[in-house]
Amino acid sequence: MNYKETLEFLASRGNEVQVLHLGLHRTAAVMQALGNPQNRYPTIHIAGTNGKGSVAAMIESILRCAGLSPGLYTSPHLVRVEERLRVDGRQISASAFASVATRVRNAEAALLEQKVLDRLLTTFEFLTCCAFLHFFHRKVDIAVIEVGLGGKLDATNVIQPEVSVVTGVALDHQYLLGDTVEKIAVEKAGIIKPGVPAVSGCTDRAAARVIRKQAREVHAPLLETSEWCTAVVSRRNRGLCTFSLRTPLREYRNVRLSLAGEHQIHNATLAVVAIEALKSYIVSPADIRRGLATTIWPGRLDEYRSRRRTLLDGAHNPDGARLLAEFLAAGRQKEVHLVFGAVRDKDLAGIGKSIFPCAASIHLTPLQNSRSAAPEEIAAMHSGYRSRMRLHSNAREALHAAWDECPASGLVVVTGSLYLVGDVLPVVTKHGAGKGKRLTTTRC
Repeated sequence: MNYKETLEFLASRGNEVQVLHLGLHRTAAVMQALGNPQNRYPTIHIAGTNGKGSVAAMIESILRCAGLSPGLYTSPHLVRVEERLRVDGRQISASAFASVATRVRNAEAALLEQKVLDRLLTTFEFLTCCAFLHFFHRKVDIAVIEVGLGGKLDATNVIQPEVSVVTGVALDHQYLLGDTVEKIAVEKAGIIKPGVPAVSGCTDRAAARVIRKQAREVHAPLLETSEWCTAVVSRRNRGLCTFSLRTPLREYRNVRLSLAGEHQIHNATLAVVAIEALKSYIVSPADIRRGLATTIWPGRLDEYRSRRRTLLDGAHNPDGARLLAEFLAAGRQKEVHLVFGAVRDKDLAGIGKSIFPCAASIHLTPLQNSRSAAPEEIAAMHSGYRSRMRLHSNAREALHAAWDECPASGLVVVTGSLYLVGDVLPVVTKHGAGKGKRLTTTRC
C-alpha cells in the first residue's frame, strides 16, 4: 500500500472506539507472526484515566535528553495519524507508515486465511502492531507505550515492560470498563506484571487498594508517589510551575516544567519515579531536569497567540474539566469564551458543571465524529447557562464566533474532546499576527 491507500484502508476499519473489541489474542497473534518485535527493546507502559499522555511525553523527553533514541506511542492523534508513532521526537514518515502498515496487513490476511484470527484487527490494534514494528525497524533504545483504553485487555498489553505506571483512576468509559472506580482500577492494574516495578499515582483510596492488591499478587515492587514522594511549589508563572521534589532516591530542587497546570507536578513526579525504576539505562538528574523543562504535549493546556489568545485542552471527563477550571481560576483570566464539543457517551453533565461557570459565552459545536453529541443535546442538559450559549454547525464556525465575541484582553478556551482540539488546531495555527505561535514552546 502507498500512503493514500493506507489511510483509506484505516478509514475502512471504522471508528476505533465504536468498533472496539477488547482482548489481546488478535494483537498477540499478529505480533508472533511478525517475530514479536515488541520484545526486542525495553518498554515503559503507562495507564490511567487522566495524565497518561503527559507522563509518557515527559518520560520520552527525559530519555531523549539523556542521549537515548526512544519510541513513543500515544493516542488519539490530533490532526494526522502519524503523530501517534514517534522516534526521537519525530513522527513516522508517510512512506515508513505505509511500509509497516502493509506488513501488518499482510500478516493479518495470512492469519485470517489460516483461521488463527477470529476477526479483523480493530483500528487501534492495527496501529499498535504498526508502532511495535516501526520501533523495531528504527532500533529504538526503549519505547514509551501509552495504553489506549483500560489496561488489562488493551492491545498494548502484549508487552513485558521494565516499568509499569498507573497515573490515577477516575470514572470514564464506564460502559466498557465498569461503573465504579474499583472496577475501572482492576482494568488499569492489569498492566502490572510479575516482578516488574510499578509506580502508582492513585489518590482515590478504593483505586489504590486495587492497585496494591494486584502488585502483591504478582510480586511487583510498588512505589506509590502519594506515600513516598513530596513536592513543593516554589514558583508559578503564566500557569507554569517550578517545584522541588523528593523521591526515595534523591532530591531535585527547583525543577521547571514546560507543561502548564499545577496537576503536571503529579505527572512529573510519576515520570521521575518511573525513570528512577528503569533498569536498562541510567539517567542523570540533569537529564531529568532538562527533559521536564522541554516537554511538549500539544492539546493539553496548550496556549497559542492567534486571533485571540487561545487555549486548547482536551478535557473529556469531569476530572479533566475540574483541572481545567482550577487552572483558569488560578490564572485569574479576565474573560473566558468557551468552544465546547464532546462525544455523547461522556459525562456531559459532569463536565459542563465544572467548566461552564467559568465562561462568559459558550459556543457549542458538533465534532467531525460519528459519536458526537449534538449542540442541542448539550444545551438541554445545562438550561441554567442557556443565555450564554451559542449553537453552531461546525467547529470552525464556533471558533471564529468565540474569537469575535472575546475582547483583546480575554481568552478563548477550546475543550471537551481531543477530537475537537484536532479539528481546530490547524485554524488556530493559521490565524493571527503571531500566526498561531505556541506561547510556551521550549526544546532541549
